[in-house]
Amino acid sequence: MTTVDLVVPKRKKKRKPKSKAKHGKGKPTGFEEYYVDAPITPKEYEEEKALYDIRIEAAILRYQNNRRMEPDRREAFMRYLVYGGVDVGPKMFTGVDEQELQQLDSEQALIAKGQTNIRQECTKLIVDFNAVVKGYLTSYFPYFFNPETEEMVKLATITIRNFLSYLLYHEVCPEYRVNIDEARRSCDIATKELWQNQEFTTSSPGDFNKACSTLFGGFFYDVNVEGNSWNNRNNGNFLMKNDVARKVVKFAIAGSGTNAMALKFQTLANQNALHSTLVPDIHGFEVISVFPPSSEVCEFYRHHAPDLNPVGRMVGKAFRDPGKPRYDLSAEERLMWETGTASVPDFQFFLEESLLKLCYLKMKVITPVWELNCGLNFFEDVHAVYSSIYTVLCNDLMLGYKQSVDLTREEQDDLEEIEEPNGDEAGKEETTL
Repeated sequence: MTTVDLVVPKRKKKRKPKSKAKHGKGKPTGFEEYYVDAPITPKEYEEEKALYDIRIEAAILRYQNNRRMEPDRREAFMRYLVYGGVDVGPKMFTGVDEQELQQLDSEQALIAKGQTNIRQECTKLIVDFNAVVKGYLTSYFPYFFNPETEEMVKLATITIRNFLSYLLYHEVCPEYRVNIDEARRSCDIATKELWQNQEFTTSSPGDFNKACSTLFGGFFYDVNVEGNSWNNRNNGNFLMKNDVARKVVKFAIAGSGTNAMALKFQTLANQNALHSTLVPDIHGFEVISVFPPSSEVCEFYRHHAPDLNPVGRMVGKAFRDPGKPRYDLSAEERLMWETGTASVPDFQFFLEESLLKLCYLKMKVITPVWELNCGLNFFEDVHAVYSSIYTVLCNDLMLGYKQSVDLTREEQDDLEEIEEPNGDEAGKEETTL
């Protein structure tokens, strides 16, 4: 009888899918707060120096290869590149299959898989990293992405700052070192101010401005307020009754207004002569100083009006948005506005402490501004809030631009044979900027 040895087969280890192994949760993304690029050898330094001397495209490709970007971060970064004049998308006539890719060295494979390039005509434009960062973060990003959380704001600002730091560390373009460092500081400013702008927009106009609009004209004037109660004013749709609005205005002027303003207000109120006018030919105001309510004012409210929020003061000046159509001005007036020499009056606003904490110098608020004949102003219906480094560039106009291609007569005939219009499609025309 023959005996047979039973050999227990070894259990094979399960291999993790490449996607999970490569993009595991434990692996750093490159965007952590204290993340730094690993030191490079002298040989790598010389290779990179020779590579980056050619163009910044190589730096963008290698940066993307060394960072792990989730979809939202990638979208914000790619939009930044497009805004700065970089073409993003599959390169024409450079497709390679997997077999050809394996025959290339690491650098050639990286270039072949890359989806960013800079057109030759863009190399003639002015290079200004700081201007592009300010334009993208202050005039494009907030209104294209509409960030609803502070994390979403930081997703863009920190990503761009990380990329700029990469350029500095690898000495991609050392002649622009100062300019890139300025752009990094602009990222830091935008990180703080963009979220304050968002909070100010959703929290404004505040009790005092709403009270003035209710009494003297504006968005809330003569609006039906039946069913509203002062106790549910935390609701964003709260509308004041006239008696509540009068109380809010009187205590604000008595607590934070000057003696001259309070006396004039009282005199005009007794004569039933208080009225407001809309300030013409401006888009809003720019903050030039902020005065939170003093301890005496807070004590005054605590004793006499505990149901009201203490009010402080803010001073602003007229602002015209360079991103909007110009007002019809004479050549002299336009020159004075552009050079900052135009004589514009200061606006005196009263705001609750919670709103004043969100204000900062050079903050721009796009809103109708009203003036009371007692010497104070109020605003309402805030449309937008801009950062202190608000910058408007022509880059927005080039987004989506497609360069026309000149075809020979033979190529045009071939194209017409391939794409023969019929039916409803015959009347359509392609339109490009």
